[in-house]
Amino acid sequence: MMSMRGRYWAVVAAVSLVSMTGCAPAESKLDRGIETMRRESNPTELSSRGEGFAALGDMTGAEEYFVAALKAGGEPGALVRRLVAVCVADGRYPVAIEYAEDYLRNHPRDVDVRYVMATMRAALGDASGAKDELRMVLAAKPNLADAHYALAQIARTEGDVMGADAELRHYLRLEPTGRHAEVARASLGPHPTLMQTVPE
Repeated sequence: MMSMRGRYWAVVAAVSLVSMTGCAPAESKLDRGIETMRRESNPTELSSRGEGFAALGDMTGAEEYFVAALKAGGEPGALVRRLVAVCVADGRYPVAIEYAEDYLRNHPRDVDVRYVMATMRAALGDASGAKDELRMVLAAKPNLADAHYALAQIARTEGDVMGADAELRHYLRLEPTGRHAEVARASLGPHPTLMQTVPE
């Protein structure tokens, strides 16, 4: 069973995928549409069918069509986002991570996919892997406030209070009215001088 913190990171991954899309789990019918899939070679049509399966809640069927679209020459970034989304919706985080890893080997600068992979690693309890990915995200995009907040949450679970506070201050400097701002301020406590001492 996933821990409370694991469920938190699962929600973070799902929310991060809203711009990439998402769905809900259902039973797959493996032989349904196989002949149709074989006949079709147009990645747009295959992807469209995948969206149809996802809309019906059949995440495995959707996955099969998105993979077929990818193999048929479809746009990797968009299709990997959909593959990650349907796997996350189905609770299959290790499979989602595999798709993200494979994609990032050839597209290492895709910060959005790397950030989502970091949150999935955190959901599975891989704090070290999540931190590594988040640091790579911030190396490419240092002003991504949510990545600083995510690092703060991991640091706090590891007992690194100073590290967590530093990341929270980074977050507040970048997003003083962001969705985590209230929680970040509450976590820092009444230390206005600390909150103002944020490295540029």
